[in-house]
Amino acid sequence: MARTIFVASLSSDGETLLSLISAAGPSAKASSSILSSWNPSSLTPCSWQGITCSPQSRVISLSLPNTFLNLSSLPSQLSSLSSLQLLNLSSTNISGSIPPSFGLFSHLRLLDLSSNSLSGPIPQEIGQLSSLQFLYLNSNKLSGRMPPQLANLTLLQVLCLQDNLFNGSIPSQVGSLVSLQEFRVGGNPYLTGEIPTQLGLLTNLTTFGAAETGISGEIPPSFGNLINLQTLSLYDTEVFGSIPPELGLCSELRNLYLHMNKLTGSIPPQLGTLQKLTSLLLWGNALSGAIPAELSNCSSLVVLDASANDLSGEIPGDLGKLGVLEQLHLSDNSLTGSIPWQLSNCTSLTALQLDKNQLSGAIPWQVGDLKYLQSFFLWGNSVSGAIPSSFGNCTGLYALDLSRNKLTGSIPEEIFSLKKLSKLLLLGNSLSGGLPRSVAYCESLVRLRLGENQLSGQIPKEIGQLQNLVFLDLYMNHFSGVLPLEIANITVLELLDVHNNHITGEIPSQLGELVNLEQLDLSRNRFTGEIPWSFGNFSYLNKLILNNNLLTGAIPRSIQNLQKLTLLDLNCNNLSGPIPLEIGYVTSLTISLDLSSNGFTGELPETMSSLTQLQSLDLSHNLLYGRIKVLGSLTSLASLNISYNNFSGPIPVTPFFRTLSSNSYLQNPSLCDSTDGYSCSPKIDRRNGLKSAKTIALISVILASVTIIVIASWAIVMRNHRNVMEKSSGALATSSRAEDFSYPWTFIPFQKLNFTIGNILDCLKDENVIGKGCSGVVYKADMPNGQLIAVKKLWKTKQDEDPVDSFAAEIQILGHIRHRNIVKLLGYASNRSVKLLLAVEPQVGDGLHIVEWVKKKMGSFEQAVSILDAKLQGLPDQMVQEMLQTLGIAMFCVNSSPAERPTMKDVVALLMEVKSPPEEWGKTSQPLMKQSSNQS
Repeated sequence: MARTIFVASLSSDGETLLSLISAAGPSAKASSSILSSWNPSSLTPCSWQGITCSPQSRVISLSLPNTFLNLSSLPSQLSSLSSLQLLNLSSTNISGSIPPSFGLFSHLRLLDLSSNSLSGPIPQEIGQLSSLQFLYLNSNKLSGRMPPQLANLTLLQVLCLQDNLFNGSIPSQVGSLVSLQEFRVGGNPYLTGEIPTQLGLLTNLTTFGAAETGISGEIPPSFGNLINLQTLSLYDTEVFGSIPPELGLCSELRNLYLHMNKLTGSIPPQLGTLQKLTSLLLWGNALSGAIPAELSNCSSLVVLDASANDLSGEIPGDLGKLGVLEQLHLSDNSLTGSIPWQLSNCTSLTALQLDKNQLSGAIPWQVGDLKYLQSFFLWGNSVSGAIPSSFGNCTGLYALDLSRNKLTGSIPEEIFSLKKLSKLLLLGNSLSGGLPRSVAYCESLVRLRLGENQLSGQIPKEIGQLQNLVFLDLYMNHFSGVLPLEIANITVLELLDVHNNHITGEIPSQLGELVNLEQLDLSRNRFTGEIPWSFGNFSYLNKLILNNNLLTGAIPRSIQNLQKLTLLDLNCNNLSGPIPLEIGYVTSLTISLDLSSNGFTGELPETMSSLTQLQSLDLSHNLLYGRIKVLGSLTSLASLNISYNNFSGPIPVTPFFRTLSSNSYLQNPSLCDSTDGYSCSPKIDRRNGLKSAKTIALISVILASVTIIVIASWAIVMRNHRNVMEKSSGALATSSRAEDFSYPWTFIPFQKLNFTIGNILDCLKDENVIGKGCSGVVYKADMPNGQLIAVKKLWKTKQDEDPVDSFAAEIQILGHIRHRNIVKLLGYASNRSVKLLLAVEPQVGDGLHIVEWVKKKMGSFEQAVSILDAKLQGLPDQMVQEMLQTLGIAMFCVNSSPAERPTMKDVVALLMEVKSPPEEWGKTSQPLMKQSSNQS
């Protein structure tokens, strides 16, 4: 009797799912407990993890979020799962593009492919998913335009496309998706165009996010129709115009993020009708006018930030009605009047930032009612009167900055009872009295900055109990007595600045125990005795400033241990002895070395030749003698003064020394000119007669007059000669430049210019050289119309190279670049022998180009922060320090010697060291909310 054998096999849906594992590879299955449950011997996949089936055993849900699939592409076979309603493959490490075949999922209600590495465009076939309600494609690398076919998804409720690379504009057809509740396109930097007014038809919309995009235009007034809108996130875009008052009709609005845009006009008082509004961020725009008192009706408001605008008028006292307000940020505006005492009614307030305004009057004593206040910034105003002792009631206060005001009176002892206070900044006021001994009770202090006041008395030794103190600023006061040696107990101290006081006695040798010190400024006091040998322990010190004291003795040889020192200033003391050879081992000296106005004797140590990065050197007014040949090795020097010594012998023959005036050598009668750097020239000693300022001035005038006459005569002759040459042959040449300049010139300007190639060639002289690089020489060129430009003459290439085409192509590109940090290229000229780049010479103060200007500033002992844009000087102290360190790296990159410039690899390594955790920032005019970017 014959038997029939039935062989069971896996269903077609199961076979399709196994294609997913096949594409993923065996490693994915081995590493995933979910995929390991997928048994090929099963009749159906309905028991597999991540799979849900219908009663008919058809797969309706495939959900594998956060499963490591590691797919290089999505299998197109998945489209055969014709009953699929839910597909979730988020965070599964998928790359490749979205298959057009996914448009065949006719029953699909949810598609989530977010947080992968998908690329390419959204296939227009996605618009065929007529049942789709939720589409998550965010956090990929998708590009191209958003297909208008998305408007066919009439049931769509959530459309998340943020954090991709889409370009083009938002399709206006999206306005037909009347079921849409959540629409996110933020974090697409190439998304441009205006916001379609049709979005105002999406009356079910609760969230619209388009932050961090290139979207421009105005906010559509039609947004007032979005009666269900809860979050409008539209920050860091190109949006301009005014805030539409119609937004006051969005009665459900909770979060309004419009910061970092180009908005103008006033804050609409209609926003005061938004009873459910919790966060209103308007900072970083150009809003003007007064703060509307109507905002006090936003009874749910927790964060109000309108800082960094152009707001004026007084702070409305009605804001005191905001009982749940936690953060009020109005800094960096033009607000006037006094601080309203009614703000003390905002009893939930944790952050109050009013800095960089024009506020006046006294600080209201009611500030002590703010029991939960954590930070209060008022710096950069004109507030007067005394500091209220009621601050002692703000027991949660950790940062108090009242700097740059007109405060008077003493520092209230109650402030030092605050157990959480870590930053106390009172710089630049008119505070008087002493620093109370109770400062020791404030053990949490990290930064104590009291400089530029009228404080007096002795610095209390109890200050040494502040074991967490990192910054101690007491400069420009009237402190007297000795510097307490107990300061040495603050082992974490990084900055100690007491300059411009009346401190006497010896520098405590115990200070050498401050091994973390980075800056030490004891200048302009009355310190006596020697520089302690223990200073050699300062392995992290970058600035040591001891000028204008009464110090004696020699420079300790332990100076060689300061391998991070960039500036050493010992001028105007009574130091003596030879300059120690160990100073040449401090090769980190880049900014300045000032030993002037002391009693140093002897010759310059040969080791000084190692200071190749040094930019400013002052040895004037000492008793030094011998030759100065070693100074010729200092290739980065921008400033030098060795006047009033007894130096002798030839002056080094280097480009830098050729540019120096006689003022750098005054009263060194035995110095002489030289042609070879080894022996004196036979001509009359140029500097023997330069012993008075009058003689120098007279000779300078005579030389200048003769020079002008010679140059003028030569220019007239050359102009006539050039005109003849141009008429006869069209070639621009002179006999003195026959080798390089005799070929016909191709001159391509990128804009209309009022000078000729001949005007440029006339300026290519050695005396006009302002820099050299690996690619050529840069000349300063004064044009007849008064315009000052920079001309770069590129080095010749090898005979077998033909660089003209690539050169011309590159210059054509550069000529059309417009960026504020890139010099404007006016054109270029070439004859296959010489190639020139013509650019606008950017000038700053004193008629200097920017490199010269920065070098002069850094060598003048002004505060380095003065180099920064004024808008940056109010940033946190640590951020300013990082910017100054970055400036130091930049100065390496513009070294006058190309060989001494760092490679890009070195630059990256140096920049990696310029960092600090945000918790060390001393102050900020922006709230922590601004660091968040999760509201796209």
